[in-house]
Amino acid sequence: MRSQRLAGHLSAAARTIHALSLPIILFWVALTIVVNVVAPQLQSVARTHSVALGPHDAPSLIAMKRIGKDFQQFDSDTTAMVLLEGQEKLGDEAHRFYDVLVTKLSQDTTHVQHIENFWGDPLTAAGSQSADGKAAYVQLNLTGDQGGSQANESVAAVQRIVDSVPPPPGIKAYVTGPGPLGADRVVYGDRSLHTITGISIAVIAIMLFIAYRSLSAALIMLLTVGLELLAVRGIISTFAVNDLMGLSTFTVNVLVALTIAASTDYIIFLVGRYQEARATGQNREAAYYTMFGGTAHVVLASGLTVAGAMYCLGFTRLPYFNTLASPCAIGLVTVMLASLTLAPAIIAVASRFGLFDPKRATTKRRWRRIGTVVVRWPGPVLAATLLIALIGLLALPKYQTNYNERYYIPSAAPSNIGYLASDRHFPQARMEPEVLMVEADHDLRNPTDMPILDRIAKTVFHTPGIARVQSITRPLGAPIDHSSIPFQLGMQSTMTIENLQNLKDRVADLSTLTDQLQRMIDITQRTQELTRQLTDATHDMNAHTRQMRDNANELRDRIADFDDFWRPSEVSRTGSATASTFPSAGRCAPC
Repeated sequence: MRSQRLAGHLSAAARTIHALSLPIILFWVALTIVVNVVAPQLQSVARTHSVALGPHDAPSLIAMKRIGKDFQQFDSDTTAMVLLEGQEKLGDEAHRFYDVLVTKLSQDTTHVQHIENFWGDPLTAAGSQSADGKAAYVQLNLTGDQGGSQANESVAAVQRIVDSVPPPPGIKAYVTGPGPLGADRVVYGDRSLHTITGISIAVIAIMLFIAYRSLSAALIMLLTVGLELLAVRGIISTFAVNDLMGLSTFTVNVLVALTIAASTDYIIFLVGRYQEARATGQNREAAYYTMFGGTAHVVLASGLTVAGAMYCLGFTRLPYFNTLASPCAIGLVTVMLASLTLAPAIIAVASRFGLFDPKRATTKRRWRRIGTVVVRWPGPVLAATLLIALIGLLALPKYQTNYNERYYIPSAAPSNIGYLASDRHFPQARMEPEVLMVEADHDLRNPTDMPILDRIAKTVFHTPGIARVQSITRPLGAPIDHSSIPFQLGMQSTMTIENLQNLKDRVADLSTLTDQLQRMIDITQRTQELTRQLTDATHDMNAHTRQMRDNANELRDRIADFDDFWRPSEVSRTGSATASTFPSAGRCAPC
C-alpha cells in the first residue's frame, strides 16, 4: 500500500516536472543568479566570516585565556612570532631595527594586544636570542581567536607593519608562529580550491565522454553539475553573510567536493536509468517516467542519508567538524532537490532533441556474467575482495596521525619560510611555546616561595618532551649562574680555602694575643697581691697612728700634770710679782 502511494506521488511529481520543465530550469537559473549576486563569492565570505577552529572548552585554551586575564595582557589565543635573522651576529643595527618594529607594533593596539619584549631588555635578551647570536624573536598576542577572521586580519596587519620597515643589510624579518600559519592555511586553502574544482570538472568531463560517447550529453551533464554547484555556493554564501552559520577553509573545500560528487552521482543515476529504458525500446517520454520512478527514491534516500550524517557533525565539540554540519547538510539537501527537479527537467528538455539517447548498445552480458560469478562462487569472491581490502587495512596499524600543520601547506608560504629560518637557529618548539601558570592565594615574590617556583620549573624541565623552561627563577631558560645550593656550598669552600693562610695568620695572632693576655693576668695578679700588702700596711699604719694619738694625748696630760706640779714651786721661788704673771693652769689664784 505504501509502495503504491509512493509510486503515485513519484508519478505525479514526474508529470509535473515534465510539464513545467522550462519554468523549473529558469527558476534554478534565476535562483543561482540571485544568490550569487546578492552575496559575495564563497571564498570571500569564508575569509570574512571564518570561525575560530579551537574548541572554547578545551583546558589548554581556557588556561591560556585565564593567563591573559590574570596578567591583564590579552584575551585571545592567537600568537605570532617576529623573527630576526642575520648573516652575522645581531648587533646594534639589528637592535635599532628591532626597536622600531616593536614601537610600531605597540602603536597598533587594534590588532596587537601584548608584546613579550624580551630581546629589548638586557636582562632577558639572551633568553630570546639564539646560541649563535644570529637570530632573535619577539612574541606577539594578537586580537581574535586563531583561525577566525579577526585573527587573520591581525596577522595581515602585523605583516604589513613588518614589511613597512626596511631592514638593515644582511638582516631579514619573518612573521611566523601559529597565528600566521593559520592565516596561510586559509590563503592556500582558497587557492587549492580552484585547482581541485578545475581538476575535478576535467576528470568528470573525460569520464562522462568516455562512458557516454556523446559530447553533447557530457556537456549538458557538466552544465547541470556546474549549475547545482553555483547554486549551493550562492545559498551558503547568503546564509553566512547574514551570520546564520560560520565557515572555514575546511568547510568550503569539503562542501565543494561533496557538491560536485553528489550532483555528478545523481545525474549519472538519472541519465543511466534513462538510457537503459531507451535501450529496452521505450520512447523518450516513457523512458523519462521510467527514469524518474526508478531513481527518485534512491536520490531522495541517498541525499537525506548523507545530509543527515553531515548534520550530525554539529554535535561534535571540535570546530573543525561542527562547522561542516550546517553548510554541508544544506548544500546536500540543495543538491538533492536540484537532482529531483532541475536534472529531470533538463533531461526532459534535452530528450526532445535526442541528446541523451544511447550511442551504443548497453553491455548487459558483461554485467550478467559478473552477477553469475558472484552468485555461483560467493565464498571465493568474498575472500578475494577481503584480500584486496586487507592490503589497505594492513597499513592502518602503522599509521600515525600528524597534527603539524606545517606539512599541509606549501613550503613557500611566508609562515613556513619563517619556521625554516627559526629551525636554523632554534629548536622547533621555540616558535610554539607552551605556557604554565602557577596560581596561589598570596604574593609569591618572597624568599620562601621563590625556591618552590624554581623546584616546579626544575620538575617540569625533567618531564619527557620538555627541552627548555623559562620562568621568573630562570629568565634565560636555564638556571641562573651561581644560584644553586651546591654551587653556593662549593663557593663557600673555595673562599674558605682561599682565606686559609689568612686564617692561620689570624690564629697565630690570637695565640700571641693569648700570651699577652696571660702576661697581663699575671701582672694584674701581682698588682693585686701588692695592693693587698699595701692594704695590710695601711691597716698597720692606721693602728700605729691611733696608738701614737693615744700616746700623744697621754703625753699631753702628763705634761699638764707636770706643769700643774711645777708651776707653784716656780712661783714661790720667783716671787709674788711673777706669780701674778704666771697663773696656774686650770686653777684660780689664791686671794
